[in-house]
Amino acid sequence: MIFSFSRLKLYKQCPFRFYNKYILGKDEPMTQPLALGKAVHQAIDDKINGLSHEEAVLNGYAVAEFHDELKQHEISELVDRAPIQPHMGETEMYFKLPLADETIAPEIQGYIDLYSPDGVITDWKTNRISYDVTENKQLALYAWAISQIKNLETVEGVLYFLRYQKESSRAFTVDGMETARLWALEVAGEINKKLELLDILPHEYKKLFPAKPSRVCRHCPFAKECIKINHIATPLGV
Repeated sequence: MIFSFSRLKLYKQCPFRFYNKYILGKDEPMTQPLALGKAVHQAIDDKINGLSHEEAVLNGYAVAEFHDELKQHEISELVDRAPIQPHMGETEMYFKLPLADETIAPEIQGYIDLYSPDGVITDWKTNRISYDVTENKQLALYAWAISQIKNLETVEGVLYFLRYQKESSRAFTVDGMETARLWALEVAGEINKKLELLDILPHEYKKLFPAKPSRVCRHCPFAKECIKINHIATPLGV
């Protein structure tokens, strides 16, 4: 399995949801927030790469498959709040790197929304709630990836919350980036060990990938099935 920050985060949040989505391959429905995020990211990408605002927004709407609960003006308003200029950097920069030097080391991949020539990486957020860039390992891990690709010792990471035109930033040094790499390596290694055990003991899937009830259960498409299978007494709003 090739890992990503979102996969590692989901596993830490709830191993059972990770199991359903990434091991069983069950589809998760495209919700309005997901569709909006997808549309806005595409539109910002297109605008930076030279398209007009109107063309970029329409492309974003199309990429989100004209989701029933999505309005074109919502996309337009958020894109308009992004502090961007044409050709200001490389967009949707893809990376895939081993997390260690060993031949069988797990690999991680991802897309960086914007990489500027001055060594700054930016991640656009359409969230309704803002948070600090250090609240999770995403930007530190992306900074580590860029440091490997561009041979940099310091990378500035920026979360830009479009709704509020507010940013949270941090200059990641070698130590901070290394901490993120080691976290990803540890979590990926734990998942790989469990996958090996799952091959031998498939009936033990609930023990290997246990449910972790929390407030996010109400947004999980597998919640009702999970409550039944795992005999969870508290539905947590489901």
